[in-house]
Amino acid sequence: MAYFVAVTDSPSGDDLSIERSVLGGMRVEKISWNDRASLARALREADAILCMHAPLDEHVIGSLSHCKIIARFGTGLDNINRDAAQAANIHVTGVADYCTEEVANHTMALLLAWNRKILHCHGFVLEKRWNERSLTTGNWGCAPIRRLSTQTLGLLGFGRIGRAVAQRALAFGMTVLANTRHPERAQLEGTGVALISREELWSRSDYVSLHVPLTEETRHVINAETIGMMKPGAVLINTSRGGLVDEDALVTALRAGRLAGALLDVFKSAPLPVDHPLRQLKNVILTPHVAFYSEDALLDLRRLAAEAVRAYLT
Repeated sequence: MAYFVAVTDSPSGDDLSIERSVLGGMRVEKISWNDRASLARALREADAILCMHAPLDEHVIGSLSHCKIIARFGTGLDNINRDAAQAANIHVTGVADYCTEEVANHTMALLLAWNRKILHCHGFVLEKRWNERSLTTGNWGCAPIRRLSTQTLGLLGFGRIGRAVAQRALAFGMTVLANTRHPERAQLEGTGVALISREELWSRSDYVSLHVPLTEETRHVINAETIGMMKPGAVLINTSRGGLVDEDALVTALRAGRLAGALLDVFKSAPLPVDHPLRQLKNVILTPHVAFYSEDALLDLRRLAAEAVRAYLT
């Protein structure tokens, strides 16, 4: 009998052509559910699960009778109770390397947009103004522009994405510093990146960019204390996980001018609440959790998740 691979939700909606192509003769079906109870019922007989945001908590995992693997369309596994899966002898995996290029490019796009004041300049032109002295001196609502080669980028985390961001920043002449929990894996030789302590990273960086997973250790790694250690006028970039940042402390620092700006693609809650104070600040650039996205990345994501299921079951 063919394996039953249940798809709870996916980046492609109801299109499962890639998944079915990869999984050959297996039965691949999109299931219907609207709450945890119906999700548990729909998954009960599945041999494998492909998911994106479905809440695979202890109750749902405890109801599975045949499941051998849960593969997530994505890198993080926050919506899957991995302890419950381990107890049930169910393998859990994500797709680690489908959007490295996209996230690194988005990180640099935010940095460059801030550094060159692209949004301010766009608004300036729309106001039917031009290259007035107030623009070039920075007295029109944004700080003066600094040459990028005089600036230092600090990377918290130096995995695939951190290394890709470093490569791009170095090409622009920036000084790049990094901190990682696993210096033995850092592959720094020949990169021009200096590995330093976290405290040095805060104090020496003009831009601090986050590239670590969300764990109990890293939750709110950006908080009032760590912001207080940063160089006055530094800029925070987060294209990783919203939970890394204490948003209340960030808003306070932005309002006080302790930080010059924040460039954010991820937030504590998604979508960002309409009344969130970050929406009211002028010294931010906000994007709606799209750093991962390109059509090519989504195709890779679907294929690699399905290949993980195929490899494990066979």
